Amino acid sequence: MVKINISIEGENISEIIDELLHVSIDLLKTNRKELREILKILADESLEVLNEKKTLEKGAELYRKINSEINWTYKRDKV
Repeated sequence: MVKINISIEGENISEIIDELLHVSIDLLKTNRKELREILKILADESLEVLNEKKTLEKGAELYRKINSEINWTYKRDKV
């Protein structure tokens, strides 16, 4: 079991947030192996989501719209 005690001291919220940021960065630096494992899990899940049929259909529709806009702009500017 892990016990965490948190005390907040500071003159203003900016000072508190700055200290929390530094503590968080140090925590990430000292736990690189665990962070790497979390990133691998997130990457695998992201790829699964991107490969879902509905997501692929939305991506294909976006690609068609972008391609059409590029072609239209090119034709307009060429004339």
